[in-house]
Amino acid sequence: MTLGMIVAALLARDTASARAQAATERRALGIVVIGSYADERLRLMQLVGDTSLGSPFRSVSTLNGRVHDSTRAHSLGWRLSSPELLFTQNSELPYSLNDGALWAGRGANASILAGAVADWGRARLFLLPELTYSENRFYPLVDPTYALNPAILPARDTFSSPWHQGPQSIDLPLRFGAIPFWRLFPGQSSLVIDAGRNVAVGASTENEWWGPGIRNALILSNNAPGFPHAFARPAHPVTTRWGTFDARWLAGWLTESFFFDANSTNATRSISMAGLSWQPPRTTLVLGAARSVFAPVRSQGAAMTHVLDFLADVGHPNARPMSDSTMTPGRDQLLSLFFRWVQPNDRFEFYGEWGRAEFPVSLRDFLVQPNHTQAYTLGLQWLGEPLRWDARLRAQGEVSFLEQSTTFRTRPIGSWYTSRAVEQGYTNQGQVLGAAIGPGSSSQFVALDLVAPRWQIGPYLTRIRWLEDAHSQQPYVYDALGEHGLCEHDVSLLHGVRAAGDTRFGQLQLDYSTGWRLNVFFENPGPCFFPRPGFPARDVRNKSFSLRFTPAAF
Repeated sequence: MTLGMIVAALLARDTASARAQAATERRALGIVVIGSYADERLRLMQLVGDTSLGSPFRSVSTLNGRVHDSTRAHSLGWRLSSPELLFTQNSELPYSLNDGALWAGRGANASILAGAVADWGRARLFLLPELTYSENRFYPLVDPTYALNPAILPARDTFSSPWHQGPQSIDLPLRFGAIPFWRLFPGQSSLVIDAGRNVAVGASTENEWWGPGIRNALILSNNAPGFPHAFARPAHPVTTRWGTFDARWLAGWLTESFFFDANSTNATRSISMAGLSWQPPRTTLVLGAARSVFAPVRSQGAAMTHVLDFLADVGHPNARPMSDSTMTPGRDQLLSLFFRWVQPNDRFEFYGEWGRAEFPVSLRDFLVQPNHTQAYTLGLQWLGEPLRWDARLRAQGEVSFLEQSTTFRTRPIGSWYTSRAVEQGYTNQGQVLGAAIGPGSSSQFVALDLVAPRWQIGPYLTRIRWLEDAHSQQPYVYDALGEHGLCEHDVSLLHGVRAAGDTRFGQLQLDYSTGWRLNVFFENPGPCFFPRPGFPARDVRNKSFSLRFTPAAF
């Protein structure tokens, strides 16, 4: 039996039909969440023969089927959900990527997702709140005596980012306060109603992942807490003679963190998003597009008057030179095009997402400078031939680039996720909604795993250059000791090992990484590559361990 056949059999319990059949025998169901072992295995199935490819728009309510098959009125079925537990330990610095509502600061961090799932006629209810804890141990923040570390403005919180004030404004705290904290979120909760004609509508606070990326998504990921929103989508992808289509529309509001400013009148923003994907007939290629528009509003109710903003013309609010520090409240946007091409015969996939923060001003502008305000992610995944234990080698690679494009030399440019029109930028409660690496950053990731039907393990390497736009857009400082600022990049170089398995008790994922973060917060006293005696650059070795456990359905 091939790996594909075994994996398909193992994952059959995660399909809607299998869940419906087994629900009457269980008191609790295992929930598939974005980034979980079960979610990852569903993608691997597509490399070994499942050519439907699923949807590039993923969430808990789309990854999990009904408790039972009946859609008759007054037919109620409900089950508890097995809790999902996530624990993260960081030795010296925060390291928090794609972990939803949790902010993994220095020390111990944990979250638990649990609740119940119910069906009643055409309605489905996912009541899945999330409780998080962050030990939030002390670590040194920015030292303003260094050339690239400006002082925080009096109007901003002392934990806010000093580089993201004025032209590059964003709500991105360096630390979430000074004490340990617990927080309760609505989590992956949603109400989904089958409106007929293959249309589903509802309201939700669940995370969604848009696009083909595995580690970074430009427009929407599970890096931040889910935000309250209404939505409409096909109940199932629509198959026609022209291919298979899927779409999303959602509109809601974003909330400011407690560590941005003391102005209570600007804490809410509207967000309106739409996405469309197309798989041409008889192909294993998916093409898609997405656009998100966000704006400052006075209240949550006012945010819901912006439901069609994804169609609005927002202009070019960030097209002003850095010397102009004024803020003009209004709408801002992000847009992307993406693709995913799977070759099941070769067990290989290639994918990418390309985005811009502005529309071109003309066709000539696009042809001359198509890279203006661009960001991109490119990745691949490959499975080898069966080895011992019916295991295969898997290779993964992904690069993401959100640093300012070279067009900044000839025309004004902003930084991804920051905004002159929306002070808090593209965030919810202090965390970026899109790529986990954050504004003006870039990353590279490679991994080699041994993947068996019930387990997988392997090493990986990753490099992240943090907040590079903050480095490149600050003035350089020259003195007798050298050129301060020219080499003060903030870079993490990490190596690690990850493992996951499907056990009789549930699904387990482990991840351990260690490595150096060089020039933390750009604190290099210079000159370049030759630190002053007694004043070395601030290099920190950080160790991170995470464990995710989802008990088996019972």
